[in-house]
Amino acid sequence: MSIADRWDAIYADASEPRPASEFVTNHAELLVGCPTAIDLAGGTGGTALWLSAQGISTTLVEISERALGIARDAAAERGLQLLTRNADLEAHRLPTARDLGREQGWTAAVCSNFLHRPLLDWLDHLLVPGGLAFVQIATVDNLLINARPGRKYLVKRGELPDLCSGLETVSFEEGWFAGRHEARLVARRPG
Repeated sequence: MSIADRWDAIYADASEPRPASEFVTNHAELLVGCPTAIDLAGGTGGTALWLSAQGISTTLVEISERALGIARDAAAERGLQLLTRNADLEAHRLPTARDLGREQGWTAAVCSNFLHRPLLDWLDHLLVPGGLAFVQIATVDNLLINARPGRKYLVKRGELPDLCSGLETVSFEEGWFAGRHEARLVARRPG
Protein backbone atom coordinates (compact mmCIF):
# COMPACT_ATOMS: atom_id res chain seq x y z
CA MET A 1 0.00 0.00 0.00
CA SER A 2 1.39 3.41 -0.97
CA ILE A 3 1.59 6.33 1.46
CA ALA A 4 -1.21 8.06 -0.48
CA ASP A 5 -3.39 4.93 -0.23
CA ARG A 6 -2.71 4.72 3.52
CA TRP A 7 -3.84 8.33 4.01
CA ASP A 8 -6.89 7.81 1.79
CA ALA A 9 -7.81 4.89 4.07
CA ILE A 10 -7.38 7.11 7.15
CA TYR A 11 -9.82 9.64 5.66
CA ALA A 12 -12.20 6.97 4.27
CA ASP A 13 -14.86 7.59 6.93
CA ALA A 14 -14.51 11.38 6.97
CA SER A 15 -17.23 13.40 5.31
CA GLU A 16 -16.60 16.92 6.65
CA PRO A 17 -13.48 19.03 7.15
CA ARG A 18 -12.01 19.05 10.62
CA PRO A 19 -12.18 22.38 12.49
CA ALA A 20 -9.59 25.04 11.68
CA SER A 21 -6.48 25.13 13.85
CA GLU A 22 -7.25 27.40 16.80
CA PHE A 23 -3.54 28.26 16.86
CA VAL A 24 -3.97 29.87 13.43
CA THR A 25 -7.39 31.40 14.10
CA ASN A 26 -6.09 32.93 17.35
CA HIS A 27 -3.50 34.80 15.26
CA ALA A 28 -6.04 36.25 12.83
CA GLU A 29 -4.71 39.78 13.44
CA LEU A 30 -1.37 38.77 11.86
CA LEU A 31 -3.20 37.72 8.70
CA VAL A 32 -5.03 41.02 8.10
CA GLY A 33 -4.14 42.12 4.57
CA CYS A 34 -2.49 38.78 3.76
CA PRO A 35 -3.23 38.03 0.10
CA THR A 36 -2.05 34.40 -0.19
CA ALA A 37 -1.59 31.36 2.05
CA ILE A 38 -0.57 27.72 1.75
CA ASP A 39 -1.69 24.97 4.15
CA LEU A 40 0.83 22.12 4.05
CA ALA A 41 -0.44 18.60 4.78
CA GLY A 42 -3.72 20.26 5.64
CA GLY A 43 -5.87 17.12 5.59
CA THR A 44 -9.56 17.77 4.93
CA GLY A 45 -8.94 21.50 4.76
CA GLY A 46 -10.44 22.98 7.91
CA THR A 47 -7.71 25.59 8.29
CA ALA A 48 -7.42 26.21 4.54
CA LEU A 49 -11.16 26.83 4.33
CA TRP A 50 -11.00 29.24 7.27
CA LEU A 51 -8.16 31.13 5.55
CA SER A 52 -10.18 31.29 2.33
CA ALA A 53 -13.20 32.60 4.25
CA GLN A 54 -10.97 35.48 5.45
CA GLY A 55 -10.52 36.53 1.80
CA ILE A 56 -7.07 34.97 1.47
CA SER A 57 -6.27 33.13 -1.77
CA THR A 58 -5.42 29.74 -0.26
CA THR A 59 -3.71 26.60 -1.56
CA LEU A 60 -4.22 23.31 0.28
CA VAL A 61 -1.47 20.72 -0.21
CA GLU A 62 -2.18 17.14 0.84
CA ILE A 63 -1.12 13.62 -0.20
CA SER A 64 -4.62 12.16 0.23
CA GLU A 65 -6.87 12.70 -2.76
CA ARG A 66 -9.79 11.65 -0.53
CA ALA A 67 -9.05 14.49 1.91
CA LEU A 68 -8.66 16.97 -0.95
CA GLY A 69 -12.04 15.92 -2.31
CA ILE A 70 -13.68 16.62 1.05
CA ALA A 71 -12.06 20.07 1.12
CA ARG A 72 -13.09 20.86 -2.48
CA ASP A 73 -16.69 19.82 -1.79
CA ALA A 74 -16.83 21.98 1.36
CA ALA A 75 -15.35 24.95 -0.52
CA ALA A 76 -17.98 24.61 -3.25
CA GLU A 77 -20.80 24.34 -0.67
CA ARG A 78 -19.54 27.46 1.13
CA GLY A 79 -18.87 29.46 -2.04
CA LEU A 80 -15.14 29.69 -1.30
CA GLN A 81 -12.20 29.66 -3.66
CA LEU A 82 -9.68 26.97 -2.71
CA LEU A 83 -6.80 25.71 -4.79
CA THR A 84 -5.76 22.14 -4.07
CA ARG A 85 -2.54 20.34 -4.89
CA ASN A 86 -1.89 16.64 -4.43
CA ALA A 87 1.75 16.26 -3.34
CA ASP A 88 3.95 14.06 -1.18
CA LEU A 89 5.67 16.51 1.18
CA GLU A 90 8.03 13.77 2.34
CA ALA A 91 9.33 13.06 -1.16
CA HIS A 92 13.07 13.06 -1.76
CA ARG A 93 12.84 16.38 -3.62
CA LEU A 94 10.73 18.92 -1.79
CA PRO A 95 8.32 20.89 -3.98
CA THR A 96 9.10 24.46 -4.97
CA ALA A 97 6.52 27.25 -5.00
CA ARG A 98 6.34 26.82 -8.79
CA ASP A 99 5.67 23.07 -8.38
CA LEU A 100 2.71 23.98 -6.14
CA GLY A 101 1.28 26.64 -8.46
CA ARG A 102 2.91 29.96 -7.45
CA GLU A 103 5.78 31.78 -9.09
CA GLN A 104 7.12 33.59 -6.05
CA GLY A 105 5.66 31.92 -2.98
CA TRP A 106 2.98 32.77 -0.43
CA THR A 107 2.61 35.46 2.22
CA ALA A 108 1.59 32.88 4.84
CA ALA A 109 2.28 29.18 5.31
CA VAL A 110 0.64 26.80 7.78
CA CYS A 111 2.08 23.47 8.89
CA SER A 112 -0.07 21.99 11.63
CA ASN A 113 0.45 18.54 13.14
CA PHE A 114 2.81 17.37 10.40
CA LEU A 115 6.49 16.83 11.08
CA HIS A 116 8.97 16.34 8.27
CA ARG A 117 12.13 18.11 9.37
CA PRO A 118 13.44 18.85 5.84
CA LEU A 119 10.10 20.53 4.99
CA LEU A 120 10.33 22.82 8.02
CA ASP A 121 13.85 23.81 6.98
CA TRP A 122 12.43 24.51 3.48
CA LEU A 123 9.55 26.77 4.60
CA ASP A 124 11.46 29.96 3.80
CA HIS A 125 11.59 28.81 0.15
CA LEU A 126 7.78 28.73 0.02
CA LEU A 127 7.32 32.22 1.47
CA VAL A 128 7.83 35.64 -0.06
CA PRO A 129 10.17 37.97 1.85
CA GLY A 130 8.32 39.08 4.98
CA GLY A 131 5.95 36.10 4.77
CA LEU A 132 4.76 34.39 7.96
CA ALA A 133 4.85 30.71 8.91
CA PHE A 134 2.53 29.17 11.51
CA VAL A 135 3.89 25.83 12.74
CA GLN A 136 2.19 23.66 15.37
CA ILE A 137 3.64 20.26 16.33
CA ALA A 138 3.27 18.00 19.36
CA THR A 139 6.35 17.60 21.57
CA VAL A 140 7.80 14.49 23.21
CA ASP A 141 6.10 15.60 26.44
CA ASN A 142 2.82 14.71 24.75
CA LEU A 143 3.73 11.03 25.32
CA LEU A 144 3.25 11.57 29.04
CA ILE A 145 -0.52 11.21 28.58
CA ASN A 146 -1.06 10.41 24.88
CA ALA A 147 0.22 7.31 23.06
CA ARG A 148 -0.03 9.05 19.67
CA PRO A 149 1.53 10.46 17.68
CA GLY A 150 4.64 8.33 18.09
CA ARG A 151 8.07 9.74 18.96
CA LYS A 152 9.07 9.90 15.27
CA TYR A 153 6.44 12.62 14.75
CA LEU A 154 7.27 14.73 17.80
CA VAL A 155 9.74 17.54 18.42
CA LYS A 156 11.93 17.90 21.50
CA ARG A 157 11.35 20.84 23.81
CA GLY A 158 12.86 23.96 22.27
CA GLU A 159 13.64 22.26 18.94
CA LEU A 160 11.03 23.82 16.66
CA PRO A 161 12.62 27.26 16.05
CA ASP A 162 15.91 25.59 15.05
CA LEU A 163 14.10 23.36 12.55
CA CYS A 164 12.80 26.48 10.77
CA SER A 165 16.32 27.80 10.34
CA GLY A 166 15.60 30.23 7.48
CA LEU A 167 12.94 32.08 9.48
CA GLU A 168 13.04 34.66 12.28
CA THR A 169 10.92 33.86 15.33
CA VAL A 170 7.97 36.19 15.97
CA SER A 171 6.51 34.12 18.81
CA PHE A 172 7.19 30.69 20.27
CA GLU A 173 5.41 28.81 23.03
CA GLU A 174 5.25 25.28 24.34
CA GLY A 175 2.63 23.86 26.64
CA TRP A 176 -0.55 21.86 27.05
CA PHE A 177 -3.33 22.85 24.66
CA ALA A 178 -6.60 20.90 24.80
CA GLY A 179 -4.86 17.80 26.17
CA ARG A 180 -1.84 17.86 23.82
CA HIS A 181 1.64 19.16 24.59
CA GLU A 182 2.62 21.27 21.58
CA ALA A 183 5.26 23.60 20.28
CA ARG A 184 3.75 26.59 18.47
CA LEU A 185 5.84 28.90 16.34
CA VAL A 186 5.05 32.01 14.34
CA ALA A 187 8.06 33.00 12.26
CA ARG A 188 8.85 35.41 9.42
CA ARG A 189 11.00 35.08 6.34
CA PRO A 190 13.57 37.90 6.45
CA GLY A 191 13.46 40.58 3.79
